[in-house]
Amino acid sequence: MIDSGASSLPDSGQRRDQAGLPNLEALRVALRPPGVPLPTPRDVLEAAHRVSDLVHAERYREARALAAAFRGTPAPSADRLALLRAVRHGAVLTDDAEQLERTATDIVSVLHRGGHREQAAATVTVLLERGAWHGRPASWTRDDSATSAASGGDRALGPRRGRRRGEQVTASPELLVVVRALEQTTLPGADGARGGTVDPRRAVARLRSALSALPAVRQQILGDPETALRLHLAQALEATGDPEGATTQALDVLDTIAQQEADTPQLRRDPQRTATAAHAVLARTLALTHPLEAAHHALEALGALAEVDDPPLRVGLITQLLQALMAAGATEQASFTSGRLASLQRTLQRETLRIGPLLAVAAQRMHAERYEAAWAPLERARRIAREHRDHRSALEASRLAASIHERTADHPAALTELRRLAHEARWLADDLATPAPERAEMVATQLSAHALALRRALDLGRTANVREAAAAIERRARPEGGRPLLPAEQLWDHRVDARVGLFIAIGEALRREEEGVDAAAYEQHRREAMQLIGQVPAGHDERALSWAAYVDDRHAQMLADRGETRSARRAARRARDGWARLGRDEDVERAEALLSRLGAD
Repeated sequence: MIDSGASSLPDSGQRRDQAGLPNLEALRVALRPPGVPLPTPRDVLEAAHRVSDLVHAERYREARALAAAFRGTPAPSADRLALLRAVRHGAVLTDDAEQLERTATDIVSVLHRGGHREQAAATVTVLLERGAWHGRPASWTRDDSATSAASGGDRALGPRRGRRRGEQVTASPELLVVVRALEQTTLPGADGARGGTVDPRRAVARLRSALSALPAVRQQILGDPETALRLHLAQALEATGDPEGATTQALDVLDTIAQQEADTPQLRRDPQRTATAAHAVLARTLALTHPLEAAHHALEALGALAEVDDPPLRVGLITQLLQALMAAGATEQASFTSGRLASLQRTLQRETLRIGPLLAVAAQRMHAERYEAAWAPLERARRIAREHRDHRSALEASRLAASIHERTADHPAALTELRRLAHEARWLADDLATPAPERAEMVATQLSAHALALRRALDLGRTANVREAAAAIERRARPEGGRPLLPAEQLWDHRVDARVGLFIAIGEALRREEEGVDAAAYEQHRREAMQLIGQVPAGHDERALSWAAYVDDRHAQMLADRGETRSARRAARRARDGWARLGRDEDVERAEALLSRLGAD
């Protein structure tokens, strides 16, 4: 799958060194900012490119001014449609109803005058469905408004030439399916939500239906909608957690574009930067499984932005490039990219867009063991996340901070960060807006963070923190706590881990003669741990045996230290027999050594 796309691999002779890593010269070229001011667009298609870039960079006033300057410039219908769609996207994002309606009228006019009357009819239907167009001449009726627009009813569509009065055009169901899919990412939602809020699972179903219906109506549609549909499908599949499917669709997009360029090299295509977006998808979906290929796709996308002043797009791609280089172990290249990213993230106007790049820079510096240098971007990212209530970013910041503290042996600070990490994971797990698969991931993260915090608290001798972590694990993992998001055996294992950790903490507190801890409390916690171990889920007897042997082993050591020889011998024998059944020779030898030290009956 990875090697099938013609455009999936960069030119190895120019972009890679002998180890397959991007060479530093390729990085310098790709990370170079565009020369500004950019040259004025020469025609409507270049203006469409620039308007789309300005909208993505949230420079809406400049986008409107540029579009107005090219409003009357003669151009092919496909180029004019690309410009109008870019303008409409900006109108949706700024909630400009007047601009949205005016642009919608112009889009229908372009389609009608270009001879695509069926697509015009379908577009009007979709615009009316989505509330993106309300203005209609007084002569229209509720039943014939869509067909009237497609047949020239609106004054903006020009005079009626070459057809009989009253002739109507209707859109087929297949054409409506395709047009709805093409328009779904730029039109307001049915509930009035701004563009880009489409449920990715619904988008996947709609896009697949559109691709199935496309062959029957391809001749009725202006331009080549297949590449746009496949790109949107790749992005939707990625959003639903299907990186393999997203990779396949993105490679198909690149193959199609490469074939089109080979067949008609004189045509300038891709007004929506489809190839760049496809490379960006691949840079993300291949990052874990094929990091080198992900890095080169990021470089390909960056190479197409030499004359594009779009800081969010550029910085986002460089962030993906840095993450791929770190995953590939390209230390020198990652260090160079991190330095450029730390500088370029300052060009972003919206603070929330800076969190990801700052965390990536902090992670690279941590991996390079530059711990002090990692704190500056990490704390800036944490501050922005806190101010904007971005719990996901706050979680990642705490995860990274805990790793730094562990590496620098600052155990009290690591404990604090682990508790923060568990708190953020709990918030996201309980948030109804979090999709079910992500909720399961957040529950697992919360339980793991509490388990690590419990161990760190044990090392520090903080019994109160051990109790707190054990109680939090019990609340989340208890079987009566609602519909479980994790397998029963995993929840059971976390509960046993918490009970055993608390048993050990009480034993250590008894050894230190802490106030409020006595032998009865110690024995109670030991029995509770053993009782829970006995509630083992089916098929996990070996795991239960391991836990029981561990508890007996620790109990024997505890009794031996307190001088209770007879009871210590019994516990040591149970531990030895348990380790022997598991084939753990090293643990068996340790139990035998304890028995020898305790003496015979």
